Amino acid sequence: MKRIIFHVDQNCYFASVEMISRPELRNVPMAVAGDAKVRHGIILAKNEPAKKYGVSTAEAIWQAKAKCPDLVLVDAHHEKYEFYSKKLREMYSEYTDKVEPFGLDECWLDMTDIVADYAEAEEIALEIRNRVKDEFKLTCSVGISFNKVFAKLGSDYKKPDATTVFTDTDWKEKIWPLKVSDLLYVGRHTTEKLLKINVRTIGDLAATDVDFINRYLGKGGLMLWEYANGLDDAEVAESGYKRIPKSVGNSTTTSEDMTSDRQIERTLHMLSESVAERLRKHSLKGSVVQITVRDRDLGIYEKQRILYKATDDAKDIYEAAKALFVGSYDWNKGVRSIGVRCTKLVRADAGEQLSIFTDAGRTERDSRLNKAIDDINRRYGSGVIKSAAEADSAYNRNKAAKIVSDPFHPEDDFE
Repeated sequence: MKRIIFHVDQNCYFASVEMISRPELRNVPMAVAGDAKVRHGIILAKNEPAKKYGVSTAEAIWQAKAKCPDLVLVDAHHEKYEFYSKKLREMYSEYTDKVEPFGLDECWLDMTDIVADYAEAEEIALEIRNRVKDEFKLTCSVGISFNKVFAKLGSDYKKPDATTVFTDTDWKEKIWPLKVSDLLYVGRHTTEKLLKINVRTIGDLAATDVDFINRYLGKGGLMLWEYANGLDDAEVAESGYKRIPKSVGNSTTTSEDMTSDRQIERTLHMLSESVAERLRKHSLKGSVVQITVRDRDLGIYEKQRILYKATDDAKDIYEAAKALFVGSYDWNKGVRSIGVRCTKLVRADAGEQLSIFTDAGRTERDSRLNKAIDDINRRYGSGVIKSAAEADSAYNRNKAAKIVSDPFHPEDDFE
């Protein structure tokens, strides 16, 4: 028997959650937006009336306002989105023990052993949609298919509040005519590359010579070709399973352009502390440090450095990030935003070979100190204990309101 996989996707999730407490916004164009005062003035989510005006996610507020002058903007409340996300997953777990989150508002459910066929699967999908409406005042779309990729394609196929089924017998006639950009993990850059070789639909990708597409797109080419041909066999993780991130990063946009090494150093200290703390939370260490710099004209460049040994220590991350910046930025333009990321992650408990130059005692002391700081911050609140550099930066930020006035943006990458 073929598998039966659900993908449940909440419609306009952030906006829909905000409308629970403000029902008067349901029939007027509204959007959840970032804070324009700290230069994060972009649309995070929009409701259906706003969508009809052409308002789109990730565009600037001024662009959205040009399309819809009466657009109502609402601040984001991430604690609300996390609360409802947890409650929704608990409800899905009443149907199956295999519930795998994909962001806050999406989940895969493996229903293979729960339903007998696609007809019964549609009945359960309708029940889930009705429960989401009745119990949470939200709506969702459900995709049903024999693998995860096509199930997600189904939830995107018809919105809002709809069910789409791609069976193991009719999927080619329904899926192959769709735009190649509709396929999971085919982003803007990949779409542009595929268009250059006249691959416009999922069917075009499926018909492309597999060796050629593998060479043309690199290591991801084979994966996308398999997806297009219905060959995704990835399992749905059991409830409670936590995927290991492939990278851990943090970035911030400053209220004013940074124009000195000192400002950069303070910001890199705070970012490095945050990245190190989250690495330790995941019990991971990073082998590569990357920085991403955006100048005042929105130009972007990235640099990276391989570390001598994997680390979860903020000092190591900071020193590498600082060296990357100092060695590559010529200060002909102010810096608008900067990010620090660790990649090539390894388990923290994995063994490592020490050099004769390594101070093993100091390494152990630093590890114990980091653990103690994490324990205190976890018990009494994040940021109770800070490094001297981070505390100095926080003082200057509050005093001058110009170093880093924007909250950090955690960027754990699971893909």
